[in-house]
Amino acid sequence: MQGALGFESAAACATSAVRSAVSDRGGEASRGRECTLAGAKKVVEFVVPGTPVGKGRPKVASRGGKFAQLYTPEKTANYEGLVAHSGHAAMAGRPLIEGAVFVNLDIRLPVPSSWSNRKRLMALDGKVHPTKKPDIDNVEKAIFDGLNGVVWKDDVQVVSVQKQKRYSNVPGVDVLIREIGPGG
Repeated sequence: MQGALGFESAAACATSAVRSAVSDRGGEASRGRECTLAGAKKVVEFVVPGTPVGKGRPKVASRGGKFAQLYTPEKTANYEGLVAHSGHAAMAGRPLIEGAVFVNLDIRLPVPSSWSNRKRLMALDGKVHPTKKPDIDNVEKAIFDGLNGVVWKDDVQVVSVQKQKRYSNVPGVDVLIREIGPGG
């Protein structure tokens, strides 16, 4: 039995979305895909453009000398807004995912401009890895928080994550979200 987009299985739908992400490197924030399968499983795929930003630690501001107030750093808030915008565009008015989800994140960082052409090519070939900030888990947290109430109700629904951080000529984060059924 085929799903709404002609896919025979969740695996075929997810594979198609991943292939699309690979062929669409550097796509617009508004580009996104969703596969709806028999059994209401969904796959949502989109790109968050620009250099990835990790979730910053809350800052403290004192008010009147007696009260302290925590706030999210501006850079983090702006990036979470970009993530929310990208996710919202991909959802295109569809309802939030309510079940458990698998998330795949392909985090693409820019190669430092100060590097030689030789080192740059090695980085783009995957021979030099990005062992610098942002931390992979902090990028994940910023993405997940930005998608709360946009793609899913809350990031507690995420039960499985696959992620990688690498260098690319086109920085951004490819996000693939797949609703998973009771059996996984």
